[in-house]
Amino acid sequence: MTHGTGAEMIPEVLAAASFVCRLLRGRGRLSDAQLQVFRDCLAQALSEHYQHHWFPDRPQKGSGYRCIRINHEMDPLIGRAAGRIGLTSGQLFSLLPRELTLWVDPYEVSYRIGEDGSICVLYEAEPPVSSPAPSLSPYDQTANCKNRFMMGGRTSPPKNYLMMVSS
Repeated sequence: MTHGTGAEMIPEVLAAASFVCRLLRGRGRLSDAQLQVFRDCLAQALSEHYQHHWFPDRPQKGSGYRCIRINHEMDPLIGRAAGRIGLTSGQLFSLLPRELTLWVDPYEVSYRIGEDGSICVLYEAEPPVSSPAPSLSPYDQTANCKNRFMMGGRTSPPKNYLMMVSS
């Protein structure tokens, strides 16, 4: 069992921090300098928060711990980063969606806006292959479980269902 080091999660953490930053930028009230500080603070906070909860060999393990959530309450990591640029939680709520879920997992960062919104992928990478498995066709690999499920008619499967399918 390998605990992740900060360097292993940089692309995922930057994808998540940049996404929240883009949501803030969309309202146009913050300067580029403020947004840069916010993004850097959030990325650092996420890296520290996930340090002992990052398992590249088992990407779904710890997913609930790494979930960033705004649902009538502000996620504390986002709140702290916003505090560094002088934003109150009230201002933050006016700039961000009322309902936002962001999943930061090894090799995939995805989000959902609203409780019934679609899950959208922000960042996706192929896990390094430790040993070739030529017997698997692309349709057998677990990475395609989500795609097959989504083609099955429902546009917004609950994330925990996806975790059960793909783990």
